[in-house]
Amino acid sequence: MNKLLISIVLLVGQIIFYSCHIPHDKEIICETNFKKARELAYKNPTDSSALDSALNILNRSMQCDSIKTAVVDLKIALLITLGKYDEGAMFIDSLQSSDFIFPYKKTLNHDNFIALNFAFKGDTVSSGKVYNKMAADLESYIKENNLKSKEFQEAFTELSSIKRNSIDSIKLASLIDSLKIKYPEEERFLDFFKH
Repeated sequence: MNKLLISIVLLVGQIIFYSCHIPHDKEIICETNFKKARELAYKNPTDSSALDSALNILNRSMQCDSIKTAVVDLKIALLITLGKYDEGAMFIDSLQSSDFIFPYKKTLNHDNFIALNFAFKGDTVSSGKVYNKMAADLESYIKENNLKSKEFQEAFTELSSIKRNSIDSIKLASLIDSLKIKYPEEERFLDFFKH
């Protein structure tokens, strides 16, 4: 009877010990894989086989919530660099808005893959339409939400980079002036884009 009780206690102890360490070990493995993938990509930015290898390594880090947004960002950059636009759009579709640092980035990144795919195929008209839609969606997002400073600055920077090719300086100045009213604490930031 004592042996059975000791065995049960040991078994329960092992289960508790390993259950506490497995998630931590998984996070360490994910972080190690992420660092390997990032290093490989940054050391070989024009080597397609190295970038594909980085992408394969990175896929092993997708299950770790603690670094998921960083993994998603790097995977998006790799897919764009490799010209895998269809795969990129499907990847974005498989994610939740919460997998991104800011919720608007899911739609923005998805549409960017669509626009890049059109441009790659030589359809600049369709690509331009998608970029115009991206700009309109992002402008609406900024105007309709009360964004915190970091999100506002990132969203507006992305908006201005999209609009830079399709909007004249008078319209951009008008947009900036209207945003200064809604976001008065961002006036200095916005003034940077006026010049």
